[in-house]
Amino acid sequence: MQKESQKVCLPLSVNLTKCVTTCKNSEQYLMNFLQNLLPSSDMKSAADELRKTYIFSKLRSKATKNIKIKKKFLTTRKRILLGLGKISNNKNGLKYTDLLPLHELWLKYIQNILGDKFSSNATHNPIDSNWENINQQLIKADFHGAKISVVKSKCPSLVGINGIVVQDTKNTFKVCSTDNVIRTLPKDAIVMELYLHELTLQIYGKQLSIRPTERTVKKFKNAHTFEL
Repeated sequence: MQKESQKVCLPLSVNLTKCVTTCKNSEQYLMNFLQNLLPSSDMKSAADELRKTYIFSKLRSKATKNIKIKKKFLTTRKRILLGLGKISNNKNGLKYTDLLPLHELWLKYIQNILGDKFSSNATHNPIDSNWENINQQLIKADFHGAKISVVKSKCPSLVGINGIVVQDTKNTFKVCSTDNVIRTLPKDAIVMELYLHELTLQIYGKQLSIRPTERTVKKFKNAHTFEL
């Protein structure tokens, strides 16, 4: 029995298959194949057998539906545990020299925003209407990569800290100084200088105490005085 079962699995000899012609119609291909193998007396019964229908032939497998897989996002707790969005000097190992290309990219970005106003020839008259436009554009700008320096603060130890902004949050700036140390500056407590090539602007950090994504769409009222 084992020898007979092994013969069933063997491929047909070339002598049996060389006379069979290929056909797009599978039924016609089968008929051509049987016609070359079976005697003419058996061909009549073979045609009748092919016309029969069987119970299981009517059963069709249900087509698999395209099930939409819902994307799973990380929860806030998991993000905190993984340390995503958190910049630490020990973990990241950021250096001031590594951030200089980012600063050059930011200068091009701010130049496109301010346009012709981005020059040292800007008027120093605070009543000039151009300054209102500059203020509105600066408040809505992104400060990642900007070079800033603290000139006034409620906390005297913060005065003099300067560096490139590596993270801009709702209430703080994280800057990397020339000594490769990342320091956190509270916005509400500082007045800072912003360096745009030859042009230096002084900004109250309290004006920027909004998330960067929200600053771009928020409408700001003109305010001429701020208190630290």
